[in-house]
Amino acid sequence: MKVAGEHRFDASPEVVFNGLQDPEVLAATMPGCEKMEMVGEHQYEGAIKIKIGPVQGLFQGRVELADIDPPNGYTMKVDGKGGPGFVKATARIELVPDGDGTIMKYDGDAQVGGRIASIGQRLVDSSSKVIIKQSLEGLGATLAARAAASNEAPAASADDGSAEDSPDASEPAVTPDPVPAPSQAEFASRVAQEVVKDLVPKPVVIAIVVIVIALIAFFVFR
Repeated sequence: MKVAGEHRFDASPEVVFNGLQDPEVLAATMPGCEKMEMVGEHQYEGAIKIKIGPVQGLFQGRVELADIDPPNGYTMKVDGKGGPGFVKATARIELVPDGDGTIMKYDGDAQVGGRIASIGQRLVDSSSKVIIKQSLEGLGATLAARAAASNEAPAASADDGSAEDSPDASEPAVTPDPVPAPSQAEFASRVAQEVVKDLVPKPVVIAIVVIVIALIAFFVFR
């Protein structure tokens, strides 16, 4: 399975690169992620709950970063397995300055096997797109919130140049919590949109597909 695309962040490459190395931020913004922790230099272990159609379960695995070139990018290797099957992937992440922001380009290959591969390539592809898109959107929102808090902190204590005049001047700046990942229902809705977009059938067939997927999502996620 080929995984490639790009995403724009309203933050510098340095800020984006640091966010991608923060396991707390990644765990909070990835849909279904229950754990993400650093276990060694450039090595992480995590657990993510996957629910795609009738297949659901917990994946546990390891992520290793190589060819690291801060803040321009790195190569990511993923090896995970669980009840739904297994996934092995290698991807190259590149961060390119774009005005006041950064464009992330990712290009990789993934091998999926087990029960999760039995549900069909189209649904697996669409679900992968949604997981990546929602994770990057969550990361972008978190980085934006932290940047806004950082910019507001000096203004809050800046008065006439005297730190004593501000009772909160000695207190550390508050770092906003990571933006939480989307719910299971939101994830199912986005998958439905991707499936319909990939199919591109006639209008009447589109309506039927949307209704069927909505009914399935209702009974699965209620």
